[in-house]
Amino acid sequence: MNIMDFAKAIAPKCRTEIVGIRPGEKLHEVMISSDDARNTIELGDCYVIQPAFNWWSKNNHNKHKKVAENFCYSSDNNTQWLTIPDLQKMIKE
Repeated sequence: MNIMDFAKAIAPKCRTEIVGIRPGEKLHEVMISSDDARNTIELGDCYVIQPAFNWWSKNNHNKHKKVAENFCYSSDNNTQWLTIPDLQKMIKE
């Protein structure tokens, strides 16, 4: 969700001020790095980064699809965004 949309969803009448990027501030969040891709599987609507230990069975999830070799899940390549009405609905529930 865009941070400005988040602010509008929880406090629509609140005054906001754009101050720009601050030192050390991240522009995007990386949830699954390309290094983790080799241990990541897709389970429909979610991903699982499996442990890289000998005792972990790669067969723990029956219905899965391995992600591409250089897969990366990051906010800058996300295609699904939470909308203001979606968040407001979640808050009310």
